[in-house]
Amino acid sequence: MALILFILLIGLPIAEIALFIKASAVIGWWSVIGLTILTAVLGTALIRVQGFQALHNLRGSMAEGKAPVEPVVDGVFLLIAAPLMMTPGFLTDTIGFLLLVPPVRHEIARYALRRLRRAVDNGNIRVVRH
Repeated sequence: MALILFILLIGLPIAEIALFIKASAVIGWWSVIGLTILTAVLGTALIRVQGFQALHNLRGSMAEGKAPVEPVVDGVFLLIAAPLMMTPGFLTDTIGFLLLVPPVRHEIARYALRRLRRAVDNGNIRVVRH
């Protein structure tokens, strides 16, 4: 966990700066700034549309009496994608855009669930029921 935080707080900004420098050498500073603003605006619009869709799906699942697992997963990933899209940088934008693709975020959720299930089975995580 500490390594992940280190990468997020130190490594990611360094990688973003390196990408900005490389991209500006190829396409120019103004193009890099324009692309950064464009991806932020586009990402914000996509998150808004998908957020309303997830809310609509949540209400539909609740009205049908179903467990709203998929809409909740979609909402959580959209909450993660939103700050990534608004943070200037090509890496964060790429990760944010990937989280906007439903099959990608559903596969990530399934992978996380498998790891959680394995940790519970191995006794690394204990579930307490009352």
